[in-house]
Amino acid sequence: MDKEIFYCQKCGHCCEGKGGIVVSLEEQNKISSFLNLSIEQFQKKYLEKNQDKDVIKTKNNVCIFFDPKKGCGIHPVKPKVCAAWPFFRGNLVDENAFEMAKTYCPGINKNVSFEKFKKYGISYLKENNLICEEKKGPTALQIKDLL
Repeated sequence: MDKEIFYCQKCGHCCEGKGGIVVSLEEQNKISSFLNLSIEQFQKKYLEKNQDKDVIKTKNNVCIFFDPKKGCGIHPVKPKVCAAWPFFRGNLVDENAFEMAKTYCPGINKNVSFEKFKKYGISYLKENNLICEEKKGPTALQIKDLL
């Protein structure tokens, strides 16, 4: 990743919020295998529905897998939406959202321009196969119209 644009500080700010970490069945299988659980055990213990989407549960408004002392407990198999941060649709199409993200996330270079961030972000999502085309997938990754 281009450190001039974004360098993760592992602060966990992106792990905050309820109902935003959408996980596909493929991702659920990877995570459940990583945790040595059956898919059913994983779904029962760690998932809930948000509208018609499967999302990772939160505790105290933070992803259940994030520990401030240890970081992400499923980092090697984290969902695509987690791997995509901060290159979410809102931050790529709305300069005000981008400016708010820069204030919120210490990993985003405070001097990077919106255009440079957007160009790099779209490229990063494409190269890492993080663009979502499914309606049940994360809205934050639905950027086909930006390509």
